Amino acid sequence: MVSAFTQTTHKGNVTTFFFLGFNNTAVYNLLLFTLVLIIYIVTICGNLLIIMLVYFSKTLHSPMYFFLTQLSISDIILITDIAPHMLHIVLHERTSISFSEFCGPNVIDHLFCDFNPLVELSCSDTSRVQMEVTLLCVPVLIFPFLVIMVSYTYIVLTILKISSFSGRLKSFSTCSSHLTVVFIFYGTLIAAYLVPKKGQSQTISKIRSLLYTVFTSFVNPFIYSLRNKDIKDSLKT
Repeated sequence: MVSAFTQTTHKGNVTTFFFLGFNNTAVYNLLLFTLVLIIYIVTICGNLLIIMLVYFSKTLHSPMYFFLTQLSISDIILITDIAPHMLHIVLHERTSISFSEFCGPNVIDHLFCDFNPLVELSCSDTSRVQMEVTLLCVPVLIFPFLVIMVSYTYIVLTILKISSFSGRLKSFSTCSSHLTVVFIFYGTLIAAYLVPKKGQSQTISKIRSLLYTVFTSFVNPFIYSLRNKDIKDSLKT
């Protein structure tokens, strides 16, 4: 079945890759397409709203809200890089991209051109590349995650010193929502790039990719910004 989709040059090099998506029924794919499209639209609108509020409201001209706008811009870039092509793959069931430096199978059982599914199709020895990715995970994933955990440890210790029970409860509620997003984002990334892939379900891998690319970009504006009192006050005015 794979050979039916293979397109090669006269030298035998693969020039086109085909994506399988979730490879399910048309009804299922249509529901998934609708869900991802709604998430994409809400993410773009929510993050643009935050950027505009911070830009036009003088009460939000502070370093914290400046960094929140950077988070919004990053979320817009991330989801726009992934979601449109993912929607195309889901809607058309199979789609392709042009590519060459490969010579064997060219069907990628994934939703977008992620690193691991692509490397699995390489005809050459990829052990060095995979080792480099593992080493890069330390400064890019592990170190930032540990810094965040240490920071929230100090935050929790500070919250415990609050005399008011309602104040502690409100602070814990905010921290727990922040930490939930952090664990989903870094947890799925660590699972994708550090946990051994042997025996893993492809469906789980695809869902995991959706979590760290689409879902976190979707919930970030609600968790970090739109629940903020100053942001709410700016919306009212």
